[in-house]
Amino acid sequence: MNYGIIRNVLGKIMIMMACIMSVSLIFCVAYQESFKCYLAFLVPVGILLVLGWLLNIKKAKSKKMLAREGFVIVGLTWILMAAFGGIPFLIDGCMDNFFDAFFEMSSGFTTSGGSIFKGTEMEEITHSLKFWRSFTHWIGGMGILVFVLAFIPESDDGSAMHILRAESPGPQVGKLVSKMKATSRILYLIYFVLTIICILFLWIGPDKRMNFFNSLVYSLGTAGTGGFSIHSIGVAYFNAYSQYVIAIFMLIFAVNFSIYYLLLIKNVKEVWQNGELKWYICIVTIAVTIIAINIFHMVSEITTVEEAFRHSLFQVASIISTTGYSTMNFDLWPNLAKFTLLIVMAIGGCAGSTAGGLKVCRVQILFKSSIKKVKNMVNPRKVEALYIDGKPMNDATLEGVHSYFAVYAIVFVLATLLISVDNFDLVTNISASLTCISNVGPGLGAVGPYGTFYYYSDFSKFVLSIEMIAGRLEFFPLLVLFTPSTWKRKI
Repeated sequence: MNYGIIRNVLGKIMIMMACIMSVSLIFCVAYQESFKCYLAFLVPVGILLVLGWLLNIKKAKSKKMLAREGFVIVGLTWILMAAFGGIPFLIDGCMDNFFDAFFEMSSGFTTSGGSIFKGTEMEEITHSLKFWRSFTHWIGGMGILVFVLAFIPESDDGSAMHILRAESPGPQVGKLVSKMKATSRILYLIYFVLTIICILFLWIGPDKRMNFFNSLVYSLGTAGTGGFSIHSIGVAYFNAYSQYVIAIFMLIFAVNFSIYYLLLIKNVKEVWQNGELKWYICIVTIAVTIIAINIFHMVSEITTVEEAFRHSLFQVASIISTTGYSTMNFDLWPNLAKFTLLIVMAIGGCAGSTAGGLKVCRVQILFKSSIKKVKNMVNPRKVEALYIDGKPMNDATLEGVHSYFAVYAIVFVLATLLISVDNFDLVTNISASLTCISNVGPGLGAVGPYGTFYYYSDFSKFVLSIEMIAGRLEFFPLLVLFTPSTWKRKI
């Protein structure tokens, strides 16, 4: 174990985190907030700067980083950032419990969007804290360490790839170009440009309630597929135009970002052949159609075909992208519509996007491998390869998908079992665990779109927080982090 490189990278991350957090001070100045609001950010910024400096005093003897170090760095980073990110809420006084703050920031950085704020409480916090909640979505969406990798020096042996593989969602992570730093910058440039476009579409639109601050906050949540709202009724606060814009951009940000890079270099042929994109479009189309038909004339608030389509499109986009925004209380919808949302909640978006969930590519692989298994049972002597996008799937990738699905199921069942000690109803507990592991935010029952996680015990909040981080990192970084043999100097 190269403890030196772990210490140095964590130090750089803490310094970067201090810089990121200090952006919120702009809103303290802009909205003339009290000294307490300044203090809420200055204290954690100061602590992070000091700790970052201390961790970098002694330089590592070797900059070599293996997969083990990459997993440990990623796991520690996300836990520490969730802990430090919650300090402003505690100092400000809008929260008086560490587990509440830890849950809120775990939900923020993992782009889950589940909150412990009740009713209109979120509307009463300061603008700087509202911005900070949504900004954590934007940073966590692409990845804290992907952001850092864009700026820290890259080692000659390409060891930074271990960090990207450990943090990026999806079964396949590769370089878009030869250098890891250049890849990180390309990803963030695409991410930044799309976010700016989303802000402009909302800000200059006909919705009078969508001022600059609202367009900024909701765009950050949309881009990061996070879902923290600053209004108790969610996106229902805005008109149909804003709802359509947010729905479309949620779908855009749930697509693999390599698709946009291929479009930039005009490689349309490869985009057209992308099987995951085709599956994603089909799943969205089918889900929207089923829900729109099911809720039309079955939900009293919906009286026209346009309303049925809009609310169906918005909620499917919100759930499959694991954003979690809402335009209606879908917990009151018919069972078919709710069950369809649960299915797309589990599936999630595409690999290499800001969305959570199992990922469409894994569902595609699991489906095709199941069909192949049935064919082999009918004709055992026939040898047939599994093809994805016209290329044969190697055994290592297939084994990785099956292993991930097994761990996903085990963690989901275990977390649901643990939070059941709070004696909520079964639907609430199952949907709470599923929405956290898939990084969606709202579930059903007490944790529905107009509900809250506040009433869970501190123990359950901690379990759900770890489940959100595990789901965002796709489990293995935390499993490696908490495995005793990881910390041996030589393996």
